Amino acid sequence: MAYINQPIDLQRIFKDLDNRLNKLETAVRFTFPNVTVDPTYYRIGDAWLNITDNEAKIVDSTGTVRVINWT
Repeated sequence: MAYINQPIDLQRIFKDLDNRLNKLETAVRFTFPNVTVDPTYYRIGDAWLNITDNEAKIVDSTGTVRVINWT
């Protein structure tokens, strides 16, 4: 909140906007990007679905590419 002494109605408006933004941010559906070849340059936290090998992969915190096992 920008100012401490805002009118109560303005506080309610900002609170409502904040709640709506938080809901939007947490309601996003994540879909792995489909690739035919694993990327050459990747970063920690990147994830993708290699449709040639039919494997979902993610780069862990050490920079290692790991296959996600679904079973």
